[in-house]
Amino acid sequence: MRLKTFHEKTMKQVMEAVRNEMGADAIIVQIEENEGGVRVTAAIEAIASSRVPEALQQTYETPVSFEASYPLTPTKEYDSADIAAVINHHGLPFETAEHLKTALNAIEKSSLSSAFADALDTTIRFNPLTDVATRPIMLVGPPGVGKTITTAKLTADALLHERSVHIITTDTIKAGGLQQLDHFAQLMKQTVSTADTPEELAAIVRARTTPADLTLIDTSGTNPFDMEELKLLLGMIQAIDAEPVLVLPAGLDPLDAQEIAGIFARLGCRRFIATKLDAARRYAGLVMAARPGYLAMAGISRSPYVAEGLEPATPVNFAKLLTSLPRRGDGATKQEPLS
Repeated sequence: MRLKTFHEKTMKQVMEAVRNEMGADAIIVQIEENEGGVRVTAAIEAIASSRVPEALQQTYETPVSFEASYPLTPTKEYDSADIAAVINHHGLPFETAEHLKTALNAIEKSSLSSAFADALDTTIRFNPLTDVATRPIMLVGPPGVGKTITTAKLTADALLHERSVHIITTDTIKAGGLQQLDHFAQLMKQTVSTADTPEELAAIVRARTTPADLTLIDTSGTNPFDMEELKLLLGMIQAIDAEPVLVLPAGLDPLDAQEIAGIFARLGCRRFIATKLDAARRYAGLVMAARPGYLAMAGISRSPYVAEGLEPATPVNFAKLLTSLPRRGDGATKQEPLS
């Protein structure tokens, strides 16, 4: 009898490898599943001749196939009711909800969050930020969405990775805006440059003799439905060829969020950072803003504290947040995954 061990990421892959190499008559001796994948030991009778004698053909009984005893698809820990609960809780519009359901029905995963991760990967776009950029990063968006805190978080992350940062703000009118950013910068032993006009902004960027690994520009709040404010912001963007990145809070009406994403996309935005997820429980607006044709999700902020930085926007991270529905327990609201 010849033994061989096969190791693959999934049960389906390992069984295909067994059949491809040892044939349909292989006998499964042992199965081990762990975080690294699936390990299967299989055996087959060694036959000296490639031609099986006729007598043996008449009496030989093929072993019970693996599929008869061990299903290739993982055992689901969720059902259609769990899927509906997530979609209904977040209030996804009909078309997007149906798209997700179709994707989820075609996916075989054991956990609900894993299934949603795969479905989200086909439904919305992700494009995480890094702490090194060839163009200045300009954080834009409506008033009060968390641009200043996001600037501080990106600064802290870059410094943690030993990257140099140049911080600029054009938010010089709002009471306390500059003071807040300057306070964070001082704690990190950084300085903040200020610019009131596109010309001043361009001069500040040109004046730096040694380019920083990351240039961050915090901007004042822009009303997406005010054409004059949009024109002023566009002038700032064009003055230094910055990459505008929208900062968008969770909890917005889904169609409002999608419309805002579309407006800022026309200004040159290609990505957005989702903020204030700790202060909202419904994230349909973020899903709609990340639909194809709008913006890609670049980062996730779940805390108002600078020390608790941005999380990379990935299907897995966002799926965990979507499927962790709030539940009542011990007199307080908790967020627990459905599976």
